[in-house]
Amino acid sequence: MATRRTNQEWQTLFECYESSQLTQRAFCEHHGLSLSTFYAKRQQLTHLQTPQNSGFIKAHVLEQTTRYHMTQAPTANMTLFVNDVELSIPQGTPAPYIAELIGALS
Repeated sequence: MATRRTNQEWQTLFECYESSQLTQRAFCEHHGLSLSTFYAKRQQLTHLQTPQNSGFIKAHVLEQTTRYHMTQAPTANMTLFVNDVELSIPQGTPAPYIAELIGALS
């Protein structure tokens, strides 16, 4: 039955191999290791130790805003006066957006 080794034990073996000046085949024969397992485990640990750059960064929402897209060009503006503030809003602006805007100004 094959001996199961931890990643740390494998890492120690790889360090011994690097300093031994033996070929992989000779090192594996000397230590009773399967050459294919030695190679596969070395690749696996090298891959685990290499930082993975996915090209993405973590983003955080700082402030939530509401945006809308007009499907038609507005023909006229409507003017609202809320708490001494004059709002000039294109006709056809969605009512929930106007309600949110008025609520924010109140």
